[in-house]
Amino acid sequence: MPESPTIADLQEQLRDKDQFLATISHEIRSPMNGVFGMADALLRTNLDPIQKRYLTVLMDACESMLSIANQVLEISKAKSGQSALAPVDFDLNDFLTLHIASFADRARARNLELKLEVGFCADPRIHFDKFRLGQVLTNLISNALRYTDKGCVLVSAGLKPDVDGRLQLSISVKDTGIGMSPEASKDIFEAFSSANPIESAARGGTGLGLTVVRDLVELMQGKIEVESSLGKGTVFTVHVLVDPSKSELHSPRPMQKSLPENLSVLLAEDNDSNAFVFQVMLEETGINITRVRTGTEAVQHAADTDFDMIFMDIQMPEMDGIQATAEIRAHETMAQVRPVSIIALSADVFVSQNPKFQAAGFSDSLSKPVRQSELLDILSTFDKGINFD
Repeated sequence: MPESPTIADLQEQLRDKDQFLATISHEIRSPMNGVFGMADALLRTNLDPIQKRYLTVLMDACESMLSIANQVLEISKAKSGQSALAPVDFDLNDFLTLHIASFADRARARNLELKLEVGFCADPRIHFDKFRLGQVLTNLISNALRYTDKGCVLVSAGLKPDVDGRLQLSISVKDTGIGMSPEASKDIFEAFSSANPIESAARGGTGLGLTVVRDLVELMQGKIEVESSLGKGTVFTVHVLVDPSKSELHSPRPMQKSLPENLSVLLAEDNDSNAFVFQVMLEETGINITRVRTGTEAVQHAADTDFDMIFMDIQMPEMDGIQATAEIRAHETMAQVRPVSIIALSADVFVSQNPKFQAAGFSDSLSKPVRQSELLDILSTFDKGINFD
């Protein structure tokens, strides 16, 4: 009779499973960068209505694939106890506005109104896990748009003082959709659960999005509430405790409406398809792009040329992006020169939580597949006279 597996055996199996899922997630996200990029580029060309419709369907399918990859990875991390919050300082108003804007096209395509209401707050800057909060908001808005055929989706948020100097953050996503019965609401956060499985399948639901939301809210030590009635819509409300911003209050630098002139950018990317997508995204901007294929080449070019910004792929031959960035920062310190802005490009959505990433000195990160809007947002906030950091 075979021996029962030990705790060590089970832990090893969990690590193997998590590594497998992380690898699959990476392998899916990398080629999707090319699919997203080329589809987006095609949408900006002269197309007839049928071609636009085809591309819209293609983009929706890609969004669904990306969502599934993210949800499976997040659930795996939650179950294995590997999830951890990575709080940063950020402006809540800007955060909400950008997330709402990212769903504008999808709402328009469904003839729905997408609105944002934010309660007054003297200082909207908070210290919290921006990425995880974004996952929660993204899943709730996606769910609301999926199950709403007419009317609107309203996102509302408010901050109020709590004990020990902390703040109570409440975010609600309210829709005028199909709703669900009180009985169905009780199990809605269970994996692969749905108030109406046939309806969910027809609308493209995976049954994982709300499970991820529940797990993330638990990780945040918060709570989530749901109110719903059949035919009258649904309201999901998340309550979490956050900290005020750790940095001193300052006047934010105004967002530039156009890209600075004569920007010089170094792209370190070993994958030819991903490099081509990156260049297509910026082909009309006038930015001078120099492309290298390895971390070693990136270090050499950064030492020889005064670039305004470097986009650094994390996984490259000879020397990876984290090692290359650490080398560049070390050279800057020795030479006593102004640090260049280095943006990490990675298919790993959790790369910014890697201690090696944080120690290397990256300015920011972009997760693949990279959207043109995200790329332009980073470039448009750059000022040649002020360090991006």
